[in-house]
Amino acid sequence: MTGAIQHSLAALECVARDVTGDQRSTLGTILQRNSAIVPPPLDHALEKLWGFASEQGRHLREGRVPGYEEAEVAVQVAAAVARYLSKKYSG
Repeated sequence: MTGAIQHSLAALECVARDVTGDQRSTLGTILQRNSAIVPPPLDHALEKLWGFASEQGRHLREGRVPGYEEAEVAVQVAAAVARYLSKKYSG
């Protein structure tokens, strides 16, 4: 489950990097620097999802393994936002 969370947010980060032209920053930094990339308060929700992915997908604490449902919602939200950004900022 941790891999699904980590990789889905990494994919979203890649899309955010492409649409902003910022190839080095993390998703969290991109969201902070580009307040209009996603309308508020959805930007805050994505910052929270980024934090969740960091805590549950990359920097795990013992005994805090995310369940299938948590991984599924993280993957679905990341995919939906990546698609939104791709469509909004294409061409």
